[in-house]
Amino acid sequence: MGKYQGYEKYKYFGVEWLGDIPKHWIRSVFRYYFDIQLGKMLQNEPQSPNDYEISYLKAIHVRWDKVDTDELPKMWASPRDREKYYVKNGDLLISEGGEVGRTALLKELQEDCIIQNALHRVRPLKHSSVEYLNYLMRHIADTGWFDILCNKSTIAHLTSEKVGALALPLPPLDEQEKIAQFLDYKTKQIDELIKKKETLIEKLDEKRTALISHAVTKGLDPSVPMKDSGIDWLGKIPKHWNLLPFRRLMDGTTQNGLYKSKEFFNESGTSFIQMGEAFAEPIISKTAKDRILITPAELEQWGLKKGDLIFARRSLVFEGSGKCSIVGDLSERHVYESSMIRVRLKTEILNPLFAFFYFGSSFSRGQILSTTKQVTISGIDSQQLKSLSFVLPPIEEQEKIIKFIQKTNQINQKSTNQIRQVIELLKEYRTSLITNAVTGKIDVREVAIP
Repeated sequence: MGKYQGYEKYKYFGVEWLGDIPKHWIRSVFRYYFDIQLGKMLQNEPQSPNDYEISYLKAIHVRWDKVDTDELPKMWASPRDREKYYVKNGDLLISEGGEVGRTALLKELQEDCIIQNALHRVRPLKHSSVEYLNYLMRHIADTGWFDILCNKSTIAHLTSEKVGALALPLPPLDEQEKIAQFLDYKTKQIDELIKKKETLIEKLDEKRTALISHAVTKGLDPSVPMKDSGIDWLGKIPKHWNLLPFRRLMDGTTQNGLYKSKEFFNESGTSFIQMGEAFAEPIISKTAKDRILITPAELEQWGLKKGDLIFARRSLVFEGSGKCSIVGDLSERHVYESSMIRVRLKTEILNPLFAFFYFGSSFSRGQILSTTKQVTISGIDSQQLKSLSFVLPPIEEQEKIIKFIQKTNQINQKSTNQIRQVIELLKEYRTSLITNAVTGKIDVREVAIP
């Protein structure tokens, strides 16, 4: 693997997911070298006068490479329970259910704590390192061996018996520690590089958003005369542009979506777009998963056309209410659910694509969120939507701005894709490095670590 050399001699380990191991390593079984303790069943009430409340960790707190220890839940436990199930920094935790085998070292615990019975606590017994085991468990999980071991076609459980019987390759203790130190250092370097790449993507997106926001509110020509918009957070706009309520740009009335109960869902019905699909992508172009039975009159009233704008009425997971999508080329007629508002535009004066980009600008998003904060439950209705201020350029200028934004988006997407490819390569290298180190494919005993 690049600059790292292998060992001189190997032997067959006898386990499918491992292959050959260095000749001086031994094959053993988990329970001979590590103590395994499954956690306590959840106890919601005291069962004796001596019981008290104590913080506990459950499977959701254990992520690869990290254990979340903030704002832990509490359960009742006895002093004996505490003695049996308590955890401390340095313990290795393994998920018993869910994503079975998910493993992390506990490092940042600052309170008295036990584990629930969805976790195993692992401590070394003799000649063994949980730091090395932590990386070895990651490798085993990446091979898919836990899925086979736990039969994921049913509800998967990694029982104490299965953990205890797991065959492990064990180098000498000092070598285990060296491997763990090497991987700590190298994975930290890789993770920091990945973080820098992810930050670069965020900055590129911020720049793209700023360019779009400027284009739809100030235009592309910095030399044109400007005028005061009368709106503090908007500032000046081109003198020949109009500032008017959004209602004046609508072709007819807005239309809240269609409500249908479950008995109307039917595979032979009309495609029915719901919240998650409408705002998963900015342009709605994929056929909806669900279908409902409707009348021809309902299709006429709630049917979508290319260029329609769809707004979220409620704040869910879509950056707040008022988030906008545009209907693209759909292979068939669709209707939409009641949590959305459809707007059809006067296309002779407003290009739907320009409107879509405008409502994604920082100015428009700020205006919408400011409006929704005036109500107890964050949401926007048709009247609020109609009253929003809209900065309208001439239709010919809208076309130029649309082309500029599309080109900007393409350049941004190309750069982002290139960075994401680098991130994926770094992640693959990280996985490969762990695999090769914990299985002895590379010898890191003499590798200098700062």
